[in-house]
Amino acid sequence: MGNPGEISTYWQALAVAADNHQLYLNAEAAQACSAACEQYILKLRHHQETATALARVSGWGDFDMGLQLQDIFAKKAVGGENNMVDVLQSHIDIVEEMKVVFDKFFTSTNEVDAANAGDIQIEAPR
Repeated sequence: MGNPGEISTYWQALAVAADNHQLYLNAEAAQACSAACEQYILKLRHHQETATALARVSGWGDFDMGLQLQDIFAKKAVGGENNMVDVLQSHIDIVEEMKVVFDKFFTSTNEVDAANAGDIQIEAPR
């Protein structure tokens, strides 16, 4: 997958571009993307819970080799190098950054609409 920091920096750069009005996305499309991100985050968190449960494996017997295998597989789920829980968390972090970018488009649109509506009410037709 490459360096996760690069992907994170990419989405942070897009967030800055959105703040500086250098990036545009239709509010409805942004809201749909944000909702898709939210659903994906929920799925990833569910997979994290499942992976956490995999750390409590048993049934490998009492022999040293069985206990070693039990430990190896448990650490692949939680606590070991490149374990599933941490990998899933890195994906969650990136999708949350994506969601922040998408939220900027319909949040800022709603703020502009509210400001314009307030201006119209203040300066009513004469």
